[in-house]
Amino acid sequence: MNSTFDTVARVHDPRPRSATPFSIGLLGIAVGLLTLWLLRDSSSFDGATRSTVACLAIIATIAAYELFVARVYLRPSAGLASRAVRPLSIVRVELRLAALASVYAGIGALYWLLPEYHGAFYNPFWSLLGTLAPYVLIAAPFYFAWMDRHQRETDDAYLLWARFLFRGERPANWRPVREMLAGWMVKAFFLPLMIVYLSTNADHLDASLTTALNAPFSLATFRFMYDLSFAMDLMFGTVGYLCTLRILDSHVRSAEPTVLGWLVALICYQPFWSLISNQYIHYEGSVFWDNWLISMPVVRVVWGAVIVALLLCYALTTISFGLRFSNLTNRGIITSGPYRFTKHPAYIAKNLSYWMVTVPFIEPLGWRAAVTHCAALLAVNMLYFLRAKTEEKHLMNDSEYREYAAWIARNGVFARLSRVFD
Repeated sequence: MNSTFDTVARVHDPRPRSATPFSIGLLGIAVGLLTLWLLRDSSSFDGATRSTVACLAIIATIAAYELFVARVYLRPSAGLASRAVRPLSIVRVELRLAALASVYAGIGALYWLLPEYHGAFYNPFWSLLGTLAPYVLIAAPFYFAWMDRHQRETDDAYLLWARFLFRGERPANWRPVREMLAGWMVKAFFLPLMIVYLSTNADHLDASLTTALNAPFSLATFRFMYDLSFAMDLMFGTVGYLCTLRILDSHVRSAEPTVLGWLVALICYQPFWSLISNQYIHYEGSVFWDNWLISMPVVRVVWGAVIVALLLCYALTTISFGLRFSNLTNRGIITSGPYRFTKHPAYIAKNLSYWMVTVPFIEPLGWRAAVTHCAALLAVNMLYFLRAKTEEKHLMNDSEYREYAAWIARNGVFARLSRVFD
């Protein structure tokens, strides 16, 4: 009787609405991958250019849905009106443009001051910046002019920041300015990395695809799926950092407020990760899964298939965000795709794949080395655990996330498993 009642209750317990449908993300990645495929033989396009065009194709596809079908700019969270709520003020537009210019100047100064950005590693990012900069310069005045007339809130973060910088007027509330500047710092750090990784991955993907087609149903197939999974993840990561726009309802609602949250997120990326992993938490041994299982071909195929499934799950979590993926910020709550099963599918899939790929418990150098590698990987797992917890604490300030978290507690995969074993 209780089981029947629980089943009926869950039927009438609808999942909270996601900021964007999972199906639109799937459509976007299909368009992006098709674009990469069509450009694969173009001698005039390098990996950076092809990946940029693929990202723009994804943006165009999803933005068309968001603007003309979902009309996300009319959501309360966007803070916009369908009709103008005030006359256009050239002064306000000029102040916003000046604020934007000051942000760009500050980011540019940081890039110039930090040696990290002086090497050839970031060349794909500088190339993209040079390509997009003229279009941003042309579009920004029109965008701010439209926003000035349609944004319900007159004094937004850009106006407050400009008045402080150029008129010395201190804002009564600094929070919007802090959130705006924090959002730009997140973009300034992560967008270059996404662009560089994606341009490199695009070249790897072409090579691994060619190898896989010439040697089907072999380890080459796994390597292609491995590259494909990360290509999908990186494309949507890049798209997310490019599309922080209120008109798409993909703007930053809030940024991570704690030092711990920023620390555990940034440490997982370059240049910090290389410094930490090589010296303190190096978990990779001398044997990986493919060599370990070379004498057991059936187990090897199954093991590789599970790894690919985990990596695809990881990629699908990023795709679930549509135009809204970003570390350290809340840009809309996602409840679709893998997020309908658990709050942290990306972290779970990624950390399980680490264990299955590197098999740190298998070490020819002896059990002490194996224990050391396992301890190091457990430390990595703890980093992601802390990321999950700091993200949850941040997102719990959003009523939509609180509703989603409560729904997962009742209907998520772990809640269902606990009922099975009760």
